[in-house]
Amino acid sequence: MVRKEGVARIVRQVAEQGLARLMMRLPATRATIRAAAASQPHLYELCGAYGEACAILDRMRKDQSADPAIVTEYEIICAEIEIDVTRILFGGR
Repeated sequence: MVRKEGVARIVRQVAEQGLARLMMRLPATRATIRAAAASQPHLYELCGAYGEACAILDRMRKDQSADPAIVTEYEIICAEIEIDVTRILFGGR
């Protein structure tokens, strides 16, 4: 039981970090995205995926031995999630 609570807390932290990053990256959507993430579980989960992808990308950018192709792949993943979030917020999905 304690383990499940710990995992749930980590998942929430990653999602909140992803949400914060998305709000910084997409400032025009700040109020909309916060409200939508609170009411749409799939969007909140997408924020978590964005948080994870950004964290990995940050670590890889600092690592001089990181494969540039994989760095580019994570940059694309982050950009695609941003597009998905915009579509969810403003239609088109």
